Amino acid sequence: MLKEITNDFSQKIGHGGYGEVYKGVYNGKDVAVKKLYDLRGLDDNFFKNELNSLMRVHHQNIVQLLGYCYEIRHEYVHENGEHYFVRMDHRVLCFEYLHGGSLDKHLYEESAGYDWCTRYKIIKGICVGLNYLHAGLKNPNFHLDLKPANILLDKNMVPKIADFGLSRLFSSTHSHVTGDKFKGTLAYVPPEYIHSRHITDKYDIFSLGIIIIQIITGAEGHSKYVEMSSPEQFIEHVHNNWRNRLEASSMHVEEYCQQVQRCIKIASNCLAFDRKKRPTIGHIINELLETETVICEPFPEEFSSVSTVEEKVSGEEEVQINLPIHFLQIICFFKIILTVLYILMRSGFP
Repeated sequence: MLKEITNDFSQKIGHGGYGEVYKGVYNGKDVAVKKLYDLRGLDDNFFKNELNSLMRVHHQNIVQLLGYCYEIRHEYVHENGEHYFVRMDHRVLCFEYLHGGSLDKHLYEESAGYDWCTRYKIIKGICVGLNYLHAGLKNPNFHLDLKPANILLDKNMVPKIADFGLSRLFSSTHSHVTGDKFKGTLAYVPPEYIHSRHITDKYDIFSLGIIIIQIITGAEGHSKYVEMSSPEQFIEHVHNNWRNRLEASSMHVEEYCQQVQRCIKIASNCLAFDRKKRPTIGHIINELLETETVICEPFPEEFSSVSTVEEKVSGEEEVQINLPIHFLQIICFFKIILTVLYILMRSGFP
């Protein structure tokens, strides 16, 4: 059936740390079919339980798992001059297909590419999705390989986090790891994991910081950040670049510049060497909320109060954040009223 859906796996659209991805069609709809790399040593019941859990995850900023299948068969192979019958485990996952492709194909520097509204929309969507993984599930789940290639965009540029949950599957096997069960992509891995394999929710926060910088300043943005003499110099540099572009193209220069500066500061805080100094995803969302204006697409209603949960690690206490934002809604309401009155006065309305 999978060969029929994918036309015998003829249209490969990508590959990553967990498998190769092919485009297919099922019931008239496009789907993405991921053939997982060898999971030798994986317990079948563990695989079923994990995949059943992933199929119950439904969120607007998480790529939806539609189904999975696997088969075990023996194949005749030739190796080192000898012929063997070898057991082969084939496991395949079927996901919704995102027509916009991966975020790494949509990264531009400040002076070109997407406008600020589109970039802010992508940043916000990724943060909402990550908040769901960290605080919206019964048990907090850390992605551990968050990067632009694992963030997909739909036709409306809504971002969705992909490969959620797969790090847990692969960490339980004896195959497809680098070094001492190294997780993630090196450029997005925090220092505490490189040095001591330490994992908390702040692992994903570090990765998020690099992603935000790349969305705002392009694929080479993090390299520029490292080259600057201080984070403050980088923040000022990026802010000035965006101000130059916005002054030539927007009527809302100050509002957008405020968001640019806030987002780049958030990203810088996410990259703190000491993980305890990095913000939680709930703190980040509340910071973004403070910049919301009448010209911005508002957060979903469930973020009128944001909660986050930090895991207890190495004696660290569990922290829960609940911050009301009703005062922000009141401010936005008055801004709407003032904007309408201004437009009426300009049009000569008596």
